[in-house]
Amino acid sequence: MLVRRLALFFAFILFASPTLAQDLQTAEQQLAAALAQKDAAAIERFLAPEFVLRGSPNVPRETWIKNAITLCWGDTFDISDLTIVQQTDDTAIVSLLMTTYRDPMTCNPATIRSLLTDVWTRIDGTWRLALRHSGPAGQGIAGQFAKTAPPPPRWERSAELSMVATGGNSDTQTVGAGMAIIWRPGVWTTRSRAAFVRSVTGDRVTAESLVAEIRQSRALTRRADIFGRAEYRVDRFAGISDRITAEGGFGWLLIQRPAHSVKVDGGGGLTHESRLAGDSLTFASATITSLYKWQISSTTTLNEEATISTDVTRFQGWRLQNGLNLAHNLTRILAIRISHELKHVNRPVPGFRKTDTVVSAALVTKF
Repeated sequence: MLVRRLALFFAFILFASPTLAQDLQTAEQQLAAALAQKDAAAIERFLAPEFVLRGSPNVPRETWIKNAITLCWGDTFDISDLTIVQQTDDTAIVSLLMTTYRDPMTCNPATIRSLLTDVWTRIDGTWRLALRHSGPAGQGIAGQFAKTAPPPPRWERSAELSMVATGGNSDTQTVGAGMAIIWRPGVWTTRSRAAFVRSVTGDRVTAESLVAEIRQSRALTRRADIFGRAEYRVDRFAGISDRITAEGGFGWLLIQRPAHSVKVDGGGGLTHESRLAGDSLTFASATITSLYKWQISSTTTLNEEATISTDVTRFQGWRLQNGLNLAHNLTRILAIRISHELKHVNRPVPGFRKTDTVVSAALVTKF
């Protein structure tokens, strides 16, 4: 009896295993061919009812089939390094290298090499794919993990100083200073900033501006947040003795990529403005702000912030403010920044122009 059992065991090793291995290799080849031909019916036959593509998040069976027949895979493929890692009568784990020759997103010619780990299960005598995991091939240790940007720091603090002086026919000095603080205790983010510009011609102060702002926001999702903000502004360049604004709204991160990001805020509130000439204004306001960031390199960043606001009862009173700045890090704590700011008031203070521009260069320190 023992001899008979041993004989059956060795017969299974010598004859059954190669047959099963051949069946699995054939199944992999036929599934790849079905993908290349975008044959939805054939793909359906090869997938187990509970099939899932492992990922973060997982891709369910229905979505995977939809991607299989809509994305570009090309009409040729190569399967190599196929290995049966583990096998029982009804379950097998297979590892293989799949090479295709089209970028699935753009359909442009490309060599795409994927290291696949498949779990096959035998249902009613037919091998069907129950789970697949796909990763990049040929990247060594880097293929074992995903590299993402670290979360932003809990605290960010910066201060800056700028100065412009002219001599000869015009003796003018313009000094600017500012500071900003960001605090991220969790889902809440507090941003505060203050900036001051003063222009002196001879011994006389010709104009000055001051802005102080605090913004409190709470993240709702990775892309969405709600916010409230308050701002106090003095802008004697434009004839405004002081302006107070309080508003709230909703923000949405439209684009978040390694080099580029775009965020849009929309809200409404109340504004009171005292002017150096004419009547003071108090009105309900609506505001839309877009913030664009381009990480040109590890040390250079371009930022643009554009805000348009209006009196909701008198749309002729709209205002536009656009700030563009290019910052370059000299050291870990020191940077130089070149800025251009444009401010347009469609109904300016009597005696003042509609548009002001400021170009400045500043030395910025982070601490």
